[in-house]
Amino acid sequence: MLALGIGAILYFTPIAPMVEKEVETEEAGAPEAEYTITDDVTEIKNSLDSATLAQVNGWEAAGTPESVDSLIGFFDMLRKPVGAAYHALKRAEETNDVDHWTEAGERFLLNAKYMGDADRKKSWYQQAQLAFEKASELAPEDLDIKVDLGVCMIEGASLLGTPPMQGIGILKSVEQQDPNNVKALINLGYFSIRSGQFEKAQERFDQVLKIDPEYADAYLYLADLHEREKKFAEAVKDLENYKSLVDDPQRIQEVDNYIQELSKNI
Repeated sequence: MLALGIGAILYFTPIAPMVEKEVETEEAGAPEAEYTITDDVTEIKNSLDSATLAQVNGWEAAGTPESVDSLIGFFDMLRKPVGAAYHALKRAEETNDVDHWTEAGERFLLNAKYMGDADRKKSWYQQAQLAFEKASELAPEDLDIKVDLGVCMIEGASLLGTPPMQGIGILKSVEQQDPNNVKALINLGYFSIRSGQFEKAQERFDQVLKIDPEYADAYLYLADLHEREKKFAEAVKDLENYKSLVDDPQRIQEVDNYIQELSKNI
């Protein structure tokens, strides 16, 4: 389905997913060990050559802000976002800085959305929610952090066993406090698409573009919406508008590919 492809562009990230490791067969009746993120971090470290591992161990032993930054950058470079999220969380716990908590939450949320089995996803959603709650406690006036928390609670609801309307309520509360909060509007529009409330989604995306006519991603969401409504010509127009607002050749090429596919339906 093309909408899935457009959704991938919406959440494009330069960090590639980590390949899930095969689960070894447990002995009959043996209890399964509870997952912790250190399992994956240890596995990644064990795959390094001795010189690189020594460097990583040195950064971990140093424990300075610069060494932690190096660790996060290193795992990003390896395209191992679990390792980067782990060290981002450790940094946040050490500094108790609102930006560090927010970054840790964002990293765990991305991991949970795109990677891992059920146990991993549940753990990562829990870590993301905790991080956003910590950030919100430190900066209760920051509505964007509240949006992050709400999104996390909605996305993780099925695994965490919590009602998704709790997260929706947070997003609507932000919208009430600031009707022009683009982050809240975009996410409410997106979840309206997912729940089949297309008219509400259209209204919110239109409002975003009224607030900021150059908010490029709004056109991607509109393209997704219009494709689902089988309004293929409008979807193509949305994607052309998106292209006019971005200069990333890779994204433009991806969008051109979708335009070609959508055009077959016109």
